Amino acid sequence: MLCLKWFNTSLIVKTKKLLGYEQLEGPIMNMPDLVMRKIMENVDFITMLKLRKVCHAFRNFIDETKLDNDLVQVNINVRPSAIYATIYFNSQYEQSVNFYYIRYGNNCLLKVTEGGNEEAKFIKNLDPADAFFNDFGVILRNQSKPLENMKIEKWSYDWYTGEHYDLDVINSLQASSSIYGWCTSSRPLEDFYEIHDHLSKINDKYAMQPIADKFHDCFDCILKSRESLIPIQTLEIEVSRPSYFLNMVRLIDVKQLEGIVISKAYEKKNEEDGKQLDLNEIVELDVFKYIQKLNISDFKVSVPLETFLHIPNLRVSVSTITIEDILLIKKNMITSPTARSRRVYYDHIKDEDTITNTLGHANPDNIKLHWYFKLPESDQTLQISKENYDSCFSFTWTKTVWIPKYAVVY
Repeated sequence: MLCLKWFNTSLIVKTKKLLGYEQLEGPIMNMPDLVMRKIMENVDFITMLKLRKVCHAFRNFIDETKLDNDLVQVNINVRPSAIYATIYFNSQYEQSVNFYYIRYGNNCLLKVTEGGNEEAKFIKNLDPADAFFNDFGVILRNQSKPLENMKIEKWSYDWYTGEHYDLDVINSLQASSSIYGWCTSSRPLEDFYEIHDHLSKINDKYAMQPIADKFHDCFDCILKSRESLIPIQTLEIEVSRPSYFLNMVRLIDVKQLEGIVISKAYEKKNEEDGKQLDLNEIVELDVFKYIQKLNISDFKVSVPLETFLHIPNLRVSVSTITIEDILLIKKNMITSPTARSRRVYYDHIKDEDTITNTLGHANPDNIKLHWYFKLPESDQTLQISKENYDSCFSFTWTKTVWIPKYAVVY
C-alpha cells in the first residue's frame, strides 16, 4: 500500500483522489507504552509511516521510541535537478519503494511507485532536496537496525524518463502554466523527447544551483540530529569532493561499518578539492579498525599504504608506488591471516627498472606480468600481477594447481 499520502509534503496536484483523515487522538493512545510497542511491532514500515500522520500522539510515540523496521538498503541518486531513491525491505529485497523528486522551476514533481501501484503530485514552492528530506528525515532519524547497504550516487547531468514522472501531472501544469509564469505550449506533451526538453528548459536557469551541495548539508544535519550514530554495514558513496565523505563517515556507527566504497563523481570540470583524498584525520578514528573492505576509486590517498594493510580487502590509488611499498604488501599478504586481496593503482613507479631484480623472474601474458610465491605446506600461492594498461599492482591468492605449468614459482 502506497505511503505517499502519509508524507509531510503538501498536496497541490495529484493523479488520484486520496482519502482524507481527521487529526483525532483516540482511545488507542491511552494504552500503556508496552501495549503500544507490541502493536507497533506487528506493523510494517509503510504502515508505520501512515500512522505518523494519524495524529500528533502517534507521531511522537513512533519518533521517540525509535521502533524497528525491516529496511535493509537505501539507494539514492543525486542529479543537478533531481533526486531518485529506492528503499528495500527484508534481506530478500522482495519489497521496494521508488521515490522520484524532480525540480520544476521553484517547485517539485514527486512520484512514488510500489509494486504495480503509483502516485504522483506537484509540490509548490519546495525544491527536490527539501521535499526529499521532509520524507526521508523520519527514515534516517528513526533507523535503529543496521542498514545492510547505503548507496549514494551523483550524476553531473539530468536525465528524465517515463518512470521518473507522471505525464498527467505535467500536462495539468501545462494547462495552468500562466499561474506560475512559465511560457509553455498549450498542446499536451506526448513523447519522451518532448517531456525531457520541457523539463530541461524549465530547469535550465537553475543549472547553477545544483542539488548536490544542499543534499550533503541536509543529509549531515539529519544524521547529527539522531540520538546515536546511524548503523550502516556497507557505505557506497560517489562524491565530487572528499569533504562530503569525510563529514558523513564521522556520523556512522563504526562498529557496524564493514565496508566503504568511495568513488569520484564525474564532473564537467576538475575540482581542486577532488584530486586528493586526505584521510589523515579519518584514519585516526575507530572506523579503520573494524572495516573489512575499503575501495577508493579515482581519488588518490595521501597517507602511507601501510595505514590500510590491516583491512582484508583493499583497493586504493596513489600518485607514486615504490619497490618498498610492493615488498611491504607482499610481506603483509604472506604473514597476515586476514589479508585477502590488495589492488593499488598508481601514476608512477619509483625505480621501476629494479622490479625484476627485486621480485624475480616475471611470467608474462598478453597484458600482465605475474610473480608467484607458494606458501610452504599449503595449496595456496600468492600471485602478484602488474597490469600494463591500468597501471596497477594486484595481490591475490590462487590455488597452486591453477598456475600454468611453465610458470616460475618461488
